[in-house]
Amino acid sequence: MINEIIKGVSIKLNTAFEGKYKIYQNDVEQGFTIPCFFISALKPDISPLLKNRYMNRNPLDVHYFSTSGRNNAEMFTMAGDLMECLEFITLPNGDVLHGTSMSYEVEDGVLHFFVNYNLTLRRETEETAMETLETTVEPKKG
Repeated sequence: MINEIIKGVSIKLNTAFEGKYKIYQNDVEQGFTIPCFFISALKPDISPLLKNRYMNRNPLDVHYFSTSGRNNAEMFTMAGDLMECLEFITLPNGDVLHGTSMSYEVEDGVLHFFVNYNLTLRRETEETAMETLETTVEPKKG
């Protein structure tokens, strides 16, 4: 599921910024092109809810590397654009997810934009139907 969410974010960024920025999903040790985005999954988890439902939490960190280095004004402008852009994403299968807990920080000249895409999953379970029960009911005498 996390791969589909990263693809959805990538598609949304590419559409919103008209393909101006390279988008990376895998670690690049040397030679990445700036300005660019790097999408990183932080610590996805899944926890049980009632019956056969589960909460799947998918926190992401979208890094933005600018060409101007430590220009905070540019970083804050980009953070505002990302707030609007990543509020809703569409997954490759057509499902729409709402981004929550959006926040950002600038660290060492890199914008870190944090967003969660949480969804409730339902796992199919095979339930055994109750068998037939026959009883005889008689009125109480007295």
